[in-house]
Amino acid sequence: MATQSKWVIKDESKNQIVRASTIKPRLDYATETVDGILEILVQNRRSLNESNLILYRRSDGTAESLKALQREVRHELEISYAVESLRQVRRSLDSIAGMGNVPAGLAPTISIVRIVRSRMLSLLPVIDLELGELSLLLAGVIIDAAHLAGSTLDFGRANEESQRLLDEAKLIADSKICKQFPNLDFL
Repeated sequence: MATQSKWVIKDESKNQIVRASTIKPRLDYATETVDGILEILVQNRRSLNESNLILYRRSDGTAESLKALQREVRHELEISYAVESLRQVRRSLDSIAGMGNVPAGLAPTISIVRIVRSRMLSLLPVIDLELGELSLLLAGVIIDAAHLAGSTLDFGRANEESQRLLDEAKLIADSKICKQFPNLDFL
């Protein structure tokens, strides 16, 4: 009978990946988590878009129908904003090339994920847990990578970068919605 090392963990659950001591499996898991959240958001946006286009075509121009349409289009805009914001996070994860650029490359993502989480709580509470887990995962990876690389974290710069990325995401989302619903004044 072969002996097994007490340091080898046979349980391959996601819980073990989150607590793994190496950075690469956690980065891969963060990427997988972002992809899963994006899939849910894109599907919801697609459903909202289809129903909004039907509402838009059926709108008779009365104040009541326009108000209902604007409310629904705002929901679609919020989800579009979340999608574009999380795509920024995904791009940041994809841009990681080595241990040295993990802290600087991913530091803005924490703020982005937390803002998306707070904005999506009332619209799509089903993804709240995943967004919270992603936020904690990214924070842990950033701190561990900074410690291992001997880097310092500049959260002022990270917050400026995250605001820039969020502004870019908002511009993209606004542009897409305005192209689809040009006659609505909801922004």
